[in-house]
Amino acid sequence: MTTEFTRRTILKQFTGVAAGAALVSGAGALLAPATAVAADTTWRGSTSANGWGIPDAPSALTGPCDIQGTDLTAVLRVGDAATVLAHVAQRFHYDVDRLERGRGEIVGLRADRDVTADYVSNHLSGTALALYPENYPLGVTGNFFPHQVTAIRDILAELEGVVKWGGDMSPASEATFFIDVPPGSRKLGQVAAKLREWQVTPGKGAGTQNVQDPQRLKASKALARVQKA
Repeated sequence: MTTEFTRRTILKQFTGVAAGAALVSGAGALLAPATAVAADTTWRGSTSANGWGIPDAPSALTGPCDIQGTDLTAVLRVGDAATVLAHVAQRFHYDVDRLERGRGEIVGLRADRDVTADYVSNHLSGTALALYPENYPLGVTGNFFPHQVTAIRDILAELEGVVKWGGDMSPASEATFFIDVPPGSRKLGQVAAKLREWQVTPGKGAGTQNVQDPQRLKASKALARVQKA
């Protein structure tokens, strides 16, 4: 039996092969993985996320601040911001987790402008404090027991909302606390003045609080509802 290939038959077969090849090629293009482009996380502003100016270099704006009750210091924004953040660290030491040399790093001012979340930029102005950030890394929650979270909430309420906890942010950083009011805030000045008075008043200040007091618990819960991002 003789099979005759006409010119039209040959053209049909060629066209089908070409179309199939094109389809396979197109599918390959669709299935090929896209090249990931890393996001630029460089903070380029002249102020940090909370509105505080970023020093061009270490200056009179920042300096080492003692954390009372420990032998540790942190470089912070001098003045009211340092007073408030040092109180956070002192109360954390007494009521949440002991701060001890050799246990981990305490980060205040930092110059590295590579930030993984906007609020982390507050370190650039010296208005943020991270306590053992390697133990409580960014994006990891549930690091504290409930009674420790209660103590953290009490610290924030005692400071009348001028400090915010990174544990309430997204992504979360349970190590981080930062000033949440702009420069010149009247409330910040009032809170800092209160803390300075407590430092010279027996029975006041860090280490004297009953975090389970019903009124304190009520105030802590009310502020938490406001501050959670």
